[in-house]
Amino acid sequence: MAWRRDPAYILRWFVLAGAVVVGGGLPACSGSGGTASVVNPTPTPTPTPVPTPSPTPSPTPVPSNPVASPNPLTFTNAGAAFNQTFTVTEANYAGTFTAVSQNTGVVTVAPGTQPNTFTVTPVAAGQTTILVTDSGNRSTSVTVTVTITPVTVT
Repeated sequence: MAWRRDPAYILRWFVLAGAVVVGGGLPACSGSGGTASVVNPTPTPTPTPVPTPSPTPSPTPVPSNPVASPNPLTFTNAGAAFNQTFTVTEANYAGTFTAVSQNTGVVTVAPGTQPNTFTVTPVAAGQTTILVTDSGNRSTSVTVTVTITPVTVT
């Protein structure tokens, strides 16, 4: 059979055999309006956002008691020439202070030239305290001693 050696015949045979092997025996498309299968991929799920927790507010720091420095104050004479100053500080407090002499016959007290400083003027010999208070009624006291050194004239 010579016709089986015909190259066109062999080529058709390979094409037909290949279509059966590769296509797995699928029916040929005739072009007459058959239906096609469409494979839709499964969508990737969108991750649910994790809510960010709100920050916990820091508690407002509580002021401590005021501190006066130096404390105690000691004077060896009376009069404005012997004035001394002290400074008041208080942790977590930015307000002002008041200072009151408990015995103005011994010392007087007035606001100083710098914030939170006070000037103490000795008046006469004796002992007393100066009460220092902040706006929240927290307080401290400064102990004051005034001694008058006698002057000897020779």
